[in-house]
Amino acid sequence: MNLSLATFVLSITTTSAFVIPNNNALFATSKLNIASSEETATAPPERIAPDAGYEPEWENRPGLPNEEFLQSDTDKPDLSGMWECPLTRWDSDDIDIVAAQKEAANTLQCPLEIRASDEDAKIGSDYFKQNKEHIREELLKHGAVWFRGFDLMKSVKGHREMYESLGLDPCLDPLHSSGLRKFTSERDALYEEVNKPSLRGHYIGLHCESTAKRTAA
Repeated sequence: MNLSLATFVLSITTTSAFVIPNNNALFATSKLNIASSEETATAPPERIAPDAGYEPEWENRPGLPNEEFLQSDTDKPDLSGMWECPLTRWDSDDIDIVAAQKEAANTLQCPLEIRASDEDAKIGSDYFKQNKEHIREELLKHGAVWFRGFDLMKSVKGHREMYESLGLDPCLDPLHSSGLRKFTSERDALYEEVNKPSLRGHYIGLHCESTAKRTAA
C-alpha cells in the first residue's frame, strides 16, 4: 500500500513538471518579447562627436594652491556692479548663403593661440602692455585669443592685471542669469571655468549661441 502511494505521488509530481504553462504565463512571455522588440526598434542612435579638425596639445601645467589662486588685490576697486553683456545686433537681410560658406571656409584659426616664451612669462603684465595694440588687432581678426604658458593668469589677481593691461572692460556673462555660471571672484569680474566637474555631464544640443536677449538658449 505504501509503495503504491509513493508511486502515485511520484507520477503526479513528474506529470506536473511537463504541464503546458497556463494562458497567463504565455501572455506574460509574449508581452515581454514584444516589449524587448519595441525597445530595440526605438533605441536612440549612438551620439558621435563631430571631428573638431584641430585638437590642441594638452600641457597639464600645474596651477596654484587655492589660497594663493583666490587672492585679490583689495587696493583695486570692487567690480561687482558690472554692466550687462551688450546685445547682439542681427542683420539677416540679403545674406548670400553660398558666399558666406565660401568665406567661412577661408576663416582664420579660432581661437588664435599666443604662447608665452620664458621671457614673456617672466615680465608678467608688461607683456600685455607692450603688445596691447597687436593683441587687440588679432582679437578682431580671429574672434578669440587663447593665451598659453603665462604664469600671470594663474591667479585671480594676475588675470585682472592681464585684461586691465589690454584695456578691456569686463561685463556680465550672457548666461549670468541662468545660474550656470558662478563667480570665482565677483569683485575681479572672474567667472569659474565652463568645464568644471558639476557641468561636464550636461549635454548641450544644437542651439542659437547669440540672441537678441540675454538668455541661456
